[in-house]
Amino acid sequence: MKHFEFLPITLIGILTICSCTNNYETDLYDSGAVAEKNAKTILGDYDKNQDWNTITSGSITIKANAPLENIAKVQILTESPFFNEDAVVLNEAQAESGKTITLTYSAPKTRETLVAACVSGDGNYYIQVFNIGDKEVSFVGNSSAQARKTRAASNEAPTISTIKLAAPVKSFNARRAEQGTFTISGTTYTEWQNSGWENELMWAPTDDNTFDGGWKMDKGAIYRDIDGFAEGEQANVEAIVNDFLVKAGNDKYSVNKKRNNLRLIRTSSHFTLNNNYLFTDGKTPVTLIPIQANSTEFKQNHVYYYYYKPSDVAGMTSEEEVLFIKALPKFKAIPVERVQASANIGKFFRNKEFLLPYYGDGTPTEGVNTAQAIFPSGYKIGFLNMKHNNNDNNILNSSYGCTYGDGRLNYEVNHLKGHYLSAVDKKLGGSSEEGMAFTDPRIAVFTANNKNYLCFEDGADNTFCDMIYEVGGGTNVIEEELQPEAAAYTMCFEDRIEQADYDMNDVVLQATRVNETHIQISVIACGANDKVVLKGIENSRFLNNSEVHELFGLDNTQTFVNTEVGPKALRLNPVSESILVDKTMRIENFLKNIYLENQTTGKTIKVAKKGEPPYAVIVPVNFKYPMEHTCIKDAYTHFLEWAKNINDSDDWYLYGEAKNIFPDLFSNK
Repeated sequence: MKHFEFLPITLIGILTICSCTNNYETDLYDSGAVAEKNAKTILGDYDKNQDWNTITSGSITIKANAPLENIAKVQILTESPFFNEDAVVLNEAQAESGKTITLTYSAPKTRETLVAACVSGDGNYYIQVFNIGDKEVSFVGNSSAQARKTRAASNEAPTISTIKLAAPVKSFNARRAEQGTFTISGTTYTEWQNSGWENELMWAPTDDNTFDGGWKMDKGAIYRDIDGFAEGEQANVEAIVNDFLVKAGNDKYSVNKKRNNLRLIRTSSHFTLNNNYLFTDGKTPVTLIPIQANSTEFKQNHVYYYYYKPSDVAGMTSEEEVLFIKALPKFKAIPVERVQASANIGKFFRNKEFLLPYYGDGTPTEGVNTAQAIFPSGYKIGFLNMKHNNNDNNILNSSYGCTYGDGRLNYEVNHLKGHYLSAVDKKLGGSSEEGMAFTDPRIAVFTANNKNYLCFEDGADNTFCDMIYEVGGGTNVIEEELQPEAAAYTMCFEDRIEQADYDMNDVVLQATRVNETHIQISVIACGANDKVVLKGIENSRFLNNSEVHELFGLDNTQTFVNTEVGPKALRLNPVSESILVDKTMRIENFLKNIYLENQTTGKTIKVAKKGEPPYAVIVPVNFKYPMEHTCIKDAYTHFLEWAKNINDSDDWYLYGEAKNIFPDLFSNK
């Protein structure tokens, strides 16, 4: 978990709205009907059942039994942390393998599930999704029965000594290279001239091969039927994929808005270290297991693989290596139409496992070839997708072509206007903002929960979730480096009751849970004209009983801090303190204990009761509070929907109007 000298103003997804009261002896609304009338004048009539709370709190007992070496701690997160900058840590504790830990959490009411994680001393993660309200969680992948479901063992490989190969066919690249120059819809392409693709051949076994152990042949692919996901595993896979490879926005305010995942693909260790090649481990078969196809064009996709020893290209330049790879034989892995159907588009499934045989290092021949079910150790395996309708090999169809995980091999196909060029960056003539370079990958490898996965971009939108395959075994795993931040809960106060303008920035606090016994509180901003003192922070050494302006080193209560923009605006770093708390203290309850004493008016601002108007908000999702003198209803246009109906728009704090909210000056993202 990262910690910084000052904390980011980070929305995390939980919200409580608080209110004012008079001093302990006097009820807030003894001020008369003025405060109530003022609130309704600005906010309108609000739901009388409104408790201004979008936080759900609970506790979960975690058994640290994930299949990781050197477990050092357990965490509760909002989402899967793999390639997901929105995942934040709600709580954590030191733990050893097999130890049982109970942690409290406060999470957004909008969430139905959370994520438990075991973390190794090296920072490797293994996650398990659980439902809010569950009392305990354990990790899948521990029993031998579960292990058999998740990857093929060496004794489950078919007995192979020879495989009969059909006559090879030339790839689209090879036939376009033979053509040299060709024209499609008025555009002449010369990229395939002297490209070195002339000798690329596509090979596939014939369907009259027979295998033991339940392995079968169909459409040039070797596969077996499998049982599906291990218990609890599908929820993990869905969380990993849906939080990383987002196809479209899943909220009501961004329906069908596709997300460009290219930047995240480029950060993968498999891309930065190995150019999306996998390395064989020599222990188990190399297999692919389809788990999702999110493309209506699945019938056109035909997945192939190729391989070579690193020593084969030792001493070569990159250009020489590319020419070597182009000429390698490519072998069929999966005819996607055999595992996908229109009814399954976008759904998760796991019912077939495809074997990738090793055919030796020589040039294949039509007919019988020697083969093995398990690769020798240390080979590099690359992947490609040949896209075309069956029996249609028209090279003048700009939607047809071969796309690779090694981006250097995509240079030519990425120039084809329409289907492929659309994914390329606008600056290069494509259609995408922050789109591909001509040599970017179209198949990526990522690792999560001790497994490798392939994700495909078969077309034009850079989502990389057109197809997703689990690598069932036979390859080495590279753990990704993950450092999710602690969840930040931002508490925003009004300083007055009768004259509240509801810009909710008169005092802004932020809380993050450092670990199970410490919560860090930061004073972020002050937009109050009055003398306001923090109260209710137990075990505080200096924040409690301090006047907020003075904490920033100011002696003038008329000075605003971090609520305005412009050349004269005052911007100062937050003032922070780590507070010792009991393990059972939930951050929601901790914040509800904090209140303001306005020494100018003699009023006290505390958490609202049900049906009372709000005078503070607690927001835990990168909340950018309203600009000075900007009402919260104008900064967050869905706020009033939620105020009027407690069951509507309780994620309003995610949708701010940029011109009306204060910039997130302290975020490291």
